[in-house]
Amino acid sequence: MILKLFFSFLFTIFISFSVYSSEDIPKTGWGAVLKVPVEEIKYVDKWLVEWGKWIKDTHPMGANEKDGLESLTITKSDEASGHVYYVIIERYHSESGLKNHTKIFQRDVGGAYQNMFSKLYFFNKYRVASSEQRKTLYSLIPSIN
Repeated sequence: MILKLFFSFLFTIFISFSVYSSEDIPKTGWGAVLKVPVEEIKYVDKWLVEWGKWIKDTHPMGANEKDGLESLTITKSDEASGHVYYVIIERYHSESGLKNHTKIFQRDVGGAYQNMFSKLYFFNKYRVASSEQRKTLYSLIPSIN
């Protein structure tokens, strides 16, 4: 009886592990959390908006576009203990859309948008460690008609 319970327990763990370790969450986005000192928020606000304009100017948009951007959201908190937190989420309809974003970035970082990208040093300086968002767990984007 104890042996049967032991194997039942192992079987349950095996089943659970395969469910939780599967790669069924799509990799259709990128994002990060930034923790920015209050004295830097005007600078960060300005260049995050410029970065958003770059995406608008250079990326395919909408559901009917191949590799289209589904949404870009940049939110920020109120000041807390001398910092403001930014949450940046960039989402595409497919994994190939995210790969296309990487290609566009690689093209523009040393090209026409080099000056703008040089101002974005704060992404690495203020990024909360391990906060990159690479998988979409749940999305609700109502269609606008």
